[in-house]
Amino acid sequence: MDNLIDQATITGNLPTVNELRKGIEPHLHRMEELRRLPDQIVDRLKEIGVFRMLVPQRFGGQELDFPAALEIISRIAAVDGSAGWVASIASGGCLLLPRLPATSLEHVYRHGPDQIIAGSAQAQGKGIRVPGGWRVSGRWPLASGCVGADWILVAFKEGGEEDVKAMLAPAREVAVEDTWRAMGRRGSGSHHISADDVFVADEFVLSLGPGKLTVDGPLYRFPPSLIALMHSAIQIGIAQAALLDIVDLQSQRPPVAAGRLELTHFTLGACDARLKAAKATLERQTRSNWSAVVEGLAPDPERLASTIQMGTHVASETLEIVRRCFELAGSASVYETCPLERRLGDIQVATQHGFIQCANFLVGGKALLENAANNRMRDSVLFDPR
Repeated sequence: MDNLIDQATITGNLPTVNELRKGIEPHLHRMEELRRLPDQIVDRLKEIGVFRMLVPQRFGGQELDFPAALEIISRIAAVDGSAGWVASIASGGCLLLPRLPATSLEHVYRHGPDQIIAGSAQAQGKGIRVPGGWRVSGRWPLASGCVGADWILVAFKEGGEEDVKAMLAPAREVAVEDTWRAMGRRGSGSHHISADDVFVADEFVLSLGPGKLTVDGPLYRFPPSLIALMHSAIQIGIAQAALLDIVDLQSQRPPVAAGRLELTHFTLGACDARLKAAKATLERQTRSNWSAVVEGLAPDPERLASTIQMGTHVASETLEIVRRCFELAGSASVYETCPLERRLGDIQVATQHGFIQCANFLVGGKALLENAANNRMRDSVLFDPR
């Protein structure tokens, strides 16, 4: 984990992975039963500032540099994928809220900056314009962290319009449907949520496109380029944990035959190399995206496409790493008491997200061919011998 960013950029007393384990691991069995994060884990995340780390300082938040926040998320995911996922969802929502008026933000943070935000960016809702606001109805899947959330942020459209808006409403305004029975990341509580003709004042509706910011800062200028990086940080955390799991498991086993030992050495070496390469790839993209928003550069579709392409690659690599570790553990890995069983389920669910599925490589390939064609056209104009 320590190679993800320059440690000098981390502010405050960032807990190590081992320190995080003490507050999370004792409650993992309960988490699997509840299919959400137990209160003890949520309280631990609050203690280390997860829910305030990307909140504007103006409202009591830490407003951390994004690379530091990304490191925190990755370390939490190295303890548990569900906890890392909820941490990313709640903190990622904070990046969008500065598009609301100042009075709305003051209302949201009136009880402090540790507000838990859940919801869905899928525009599954329909909004009807009414005096002073909107009437919104809809049903949204995969609302991670919705049980126990303070606020729900969901996307909707007006009639046949293509413009996507989002509403922020108190969690009590939406219904949670008990649908999250999944093969992995069970503790994320990613249930469906629904709203039936809920009134939302204009002051709590924001555009997901470019717009004026109440709080200007690098974190809030182009959220998609930062939120996209969170997927990779979580996956790298899970893969790192799987490698450590197999090392611990092998150290507890009796001596094995030379051929088996060589296979173990080869597999661990190959997985370690792939993980280091994935980390380096994420680190490079993080520097690029963060530098762009710090410098105030205009949103760049090509950079976002590159980020998605990078994320798709990291997802493929980390999935393979965890699979190899699971296989190497043999029959021990199939028991619920073995952490590798949970790691494999978590990484398989995490890499099913539409943002990082292999189909996204199509965008990169298309851009590569188009750029090559444009360069040839440019060269023909510049160097036409006529």
